[in-house]
Amino acid sequence: MIVRLNVSFKEKDLAKSKGAKWNPTMKIWYTDDITKLPELAKWINPYNIICENLYILKMSQICWKCKKSTNVVCLCTDKSYSENDDYRINLNIQVLSYITAMPDSLAEYMKQFSYIPSYSKAINTSYYVNHCEHCKSLQGDNFLHESPEKAFYKKLCYSDAQAISYARIDTKFSIPLQANLPFYDEISNSNELMFAHMETGIENRASLNITQKLINGLFHVSIIEPDIKVNGI
Repeated sequence: MIVRLNVSFKEKDLAKSKGAKWNPTMKIWYTDDITKLPELAKWINPYNIICENLYILKMSQICWKCKKSTNVVCLCTDKSYSENDDYRINLNIQVLSYITAMPDSLAEYMKQFSYIPSYSKAINTSYYVNHCEHCKSLQGDNFLHESPEKAFYKKLCYSDAQAISYARIDTKFSIPLQANLPFYDEISNSNELMFAHMETGIENRASLNITQKLINGLFHVSIIEPDIKVNGI
């Protein structure tokens, strides 16, 4: 796996001493040694997860505002290295949410899905978020990732739910993202969410016991599409 690094001219010697390499043809700093990632972390920022495999998930949902069916997407990985886990390999499926940073070439590609940065009052910041194809209203990640009856993994919980589709991004380089990681097992054991379910009757990730083991079966109930080529990735 090749990880691009953001190394300034001033820090090139320091980065090189920690394992960074320079490609004179492509004019990029990089590492192809995963064991060096913790030492090179300052040149990976502002990203917190490096995805060796990255997928685009797609499904449709009813817009909360105009009540019309609209397509929505998100990014998912099944081979990654995160700052939170000291860059150890993670082969679990992770459906990523609240993405605030990605490579420019990927951001440009995602525009075709109306997946662009917008400010959200719910979390008081901007992130890459779906927009309704018809009325342009935000289709927030709080619904698409947290509410089981609406989320990208709902086919795992409800047999009559529509299947999602997914396609792998074909890439020479790893893809860095700044995103919220799902922490499925931690959330599935949340007493706070269980009490919330008992009080409201509304299902959540804890009440449905949405564990990492369950999520790892996501592709088995999904429809695979041909690989995607993204210029610059």
